[in-house]
Amino acid sequence: MPKLLQLLLSACLLLYSMATSAAENTLDLGDGLSVRVLYFEPENATAPPPLAILLSGGLNNEFMARAQFWLGKEMVNRGWAIVVPMTDQGRNFFIEHSSLMSGIVAQLHELHTIKEQKPLILGISSGGSAALTIATQNPQDYLGVIATPGRILEEYPLGELEGLPIFLRVGEKDDFRWNRKLLESRELLAVRGARVDAALVPGAHHIFTLNWDEIESWLATVLQSESRGP
Repeated sequence: MPKLLQLLLSACLLLYSMATSAAENTLDLGDGLSVRVLYFEPENATAPPPLAILLSGGLNNEFMARAQFWLGKEMVNRGWAIVVPMTDQGRNFFIEHSSLMSGIVAQLHELHTIKEQKPLILGISSGGSAALTIATQNPQDYLGVIATPGRILEEYPLGELEGLPIFLRVGEKDDFRWNRKLLESRELLAVRGARVDAALVPGAHHIFTLNWDEIESWLATVLQSESRGP
């Protein structure tokens, strides 16, 4: 995506998301590590909402977190609480310290009223790739992954994925040619034991409009499976 277009998109999304207010917390993860988080929850919830972790793309700073919050806003509108972790060290911090994400979730449960179930993890572009990588390193910790788009980062080997549900979409005309790896990625994730719903979005480039009917159908299946247990 041309840099100017990316900046314009980010600016538009920032304006779209500013209307949504967030609780801001700094969480101490031990060993001198801490992260800031933005936390959003649905209004007038009658029960504790389920939690989803949103990994922003780009620099993973507050600007990008708010600029890409349109995905989070859609989830909040569907009854989910959303946390957006941020650090000046960039999103690779969360990939390289993926085991710390469970500590973030535990502290959020202490600070907010959240449903007692595994969190969903999701992201767009490089945030989608980060979400996919973090979840595949710790599949037992997550309800599922939404990466729209996302790709497997080859420098992080895949282990056994224990039935991890993955919703993966890539534009048919992806500007970075992620479309060329989709079939291979789907097969690799499936071989490792993931339950993969992966497809190309016809005519789409790197950033595209999401089909929420597809996502809601996938989420319903994932939640139903989770409620049945192993």
